Amino acid sequence: MAAPELFVIHQGALGDFVAIFPALLELKRYYKRIEVLCQNQLGILAKELGVVDRYYPQEGALAASLFADQIEPKMVDLLKSFAAIVLFSNSSQLQHAIHHVTGNPCHRIPPKPPAQKRIHVTEFALNSLVEQGLLSKADLNPASTMERHLRENVNHQTRNSKKILLHPGAGSLRKRWPISLFLRIESMLKSSSLEPEFIVGPAEQDLAKMLLDPHLPDRTVHALIETIDLLVLLDSAGGYIGNDSGVSHLAAFLGLPTIVIFGPADPRRWKPIGRAVEVVRPKLECRPCFETQKENCEDPRCLKDTLPELVIDAFYHAYKKYS
Repeated sequence: MAAPELFVIHQGALGDFVAIFPALLELKRYYKRIEVLCQNQLGILAKELGVVDRYYPQEGALAASLFADQIEPKMVDLLKSFAAIVLFSNSSQLQHAIHHVTGNPCHRIPPKPPAQKRIHVTEFALNSLVEQGLLSKADLNPASTMERHLRENVNHQTRNSKKILLHPGAGSLRKRWPISLFLRIESMLKSSSLEPEFIVGPAEQDLAKMLLDPHLPDRTVHALIETIDLLVLLDSAGGYIGNDSGVSHLAAFLGLPTIVIFGPADPRRWKPIGRAVEVVRPKLECRPCFETQKENCEDPRCLKDTLPELVIDAFYHAYKKYS
């Protein structure tokens, strides 16, 4: 029999949040209902995908009181209605405050492993949930759970196998592969009678200006603002190529053949989880520095040495196998 309801608090951005989707799906096998407090756009996404049953926007006044000097009575009543709370946070103070006002267990899990620890963020979350008694290690099978969830919740029949989405942006400028190389990927895909289209987010208008070339009226550029529109677009495509970003995590989760270009970040920690994911990053002696250094080195070979031919080879390996 499933246990009572579970409340999850997660303050991270798209990539961080999607990276724990496999853990949330495993929790759904144990808890009959999971509700989450997170960014509004991400809550809409998680609810639409069936990962959670209900969401509360962290931008709202009720949620904001969690991080104030005193938690509002309505928020306290909400938290008390759950058998347990999972807090993805580094704040032990917030954990103690929630436990103090509710009396219920509040399990705090850091949103990611320490930067020096080369363990995947999803594996870290799952291990932490096992250690805190919320999951059983013997029953863990996230790959199978995700595959079953996709069959039941994602309609792959609407996908155009020839549409290949390219995302040259990233949450940090440090992670961007040069736009000129994405344009070469576009040409290579077109030469194979595929239909590449670009995605840019609200913080990537500089890329939109580069891509909207009046001499290339047949180029499609999707300038998206709402996360739900991104979900619809990804679910209409047959493949995806992008940088290490939240968009790449979502594409992988949806089961798209997904190629992710990694530069200074560590794919051992951040490779998107999915059935058809290929990572492209040159073999270098230096260790990925994104989480330990404030800036890229003067000669970022992790990006410069990634050739379009390597990206295309990785794409066709995944595309022919899984499309």
